[in-house]
Amino acid sequence: MMNTTEVILLSHGSRREEANKDVLALARLMQEYREEQKVDVSAAFLQFAEPSLPEAIKKAVHVGKELILVAPLFLTSGVHITEDIPEVVEEAERLYPGVKIKQCSPLGCDRRLVPIIWDRVEGLI
Repeated sequence: MMNTTEVILLSHGSRREEANKDVLALARLMQEYREEQKVDVSAAFLQFAEPSLPEAIKKAVHVGKELILVAPLFLTSGVHITEDIPEVVEEAERLYPGVKIKQCSPLGCDRRLVPIIWDRVEGLI
């Protein structure tokens, strides 16, 4: 049975290739973490790197994905979250009728981030 769901891990993108490679690595880690759920995970970028979000959505549709979940790697609901990404999602929904495309919430003020931040801080104390 074919997997029909794609999670697109979306980053702003960077001119620094190393930063973009980290996003690709995180997408691979996410894929491995939930392999049994039969959900594919890929990465996309808003700027400075490829694939772009429209390209990633197009690729997912062309391999038969019926549900595409855009998971932004952003902490807060700034302009990218409230305007830019929804515009891309709306355009993709027009281009690919019958495919469900949803935008996940940003990471936000989530207590699960606290230990990670403290780990980084304590490494410098």
